[in-house]
This record gives sequence, structure tokens and C-alpha cells, in this order.
Amino acid sequence: MTNEQEVRAALARITRLLAAQVGSDLKVTERAPLLHRLGVDRATIAVVCGTSPEVVSVRVAESRRGAGGSRRTASQTKGRAGASV
Repeated sequence: MTNEQEVRAALARITRLLAAQVGSDLKVTERAPLLHRLGVDRATIAVVCGTSPEVVSVRVAESRRGAGGSRRTASQTKGRAGASV
């Protein structure tokens, strides 16, 4: 292992350790967006939250949509088919 690889591995461990300390009392729905805003990548968030990167992506997307968290339905989108002008 080269020196650069060792440094990268050590930094990854430090990142996981610090991320594990942030919001440890929060649920994944609150913790994942918080860690994402702090710049932690989704794979690391998944490891410290005990879930998958896909779940992290969904939770982050839900937090961006706001409190409702629901997606727009076809009838709510702009310019839907068959709409009168």
C-alpha cells in the first residue's frame, strides 16, 4: 500500500468515526439529510446509519422537497396532457 493510499484510508476511517458521532440520537430521516448537508458522502452515511446508499438518497430527496415529502402527481405537474388552455 502506498503512502497516498494509507492516507486516504485513514481519512475515510476518520470521516466515518466523526459522522457516527453526529446526530446519533436522530432517526435516519433526520440524520441522513444533516450529514449530507455537512458534506458526508451517501455511502458513508449509509454505513453509519445502518442502511443502504439508496435509502440515504431517498431521505435526502425527501428533505429537499420539504415537510410534505411527497412527489408531485401527474395531475399536479405543469402542462399536463389534455389540459385546457
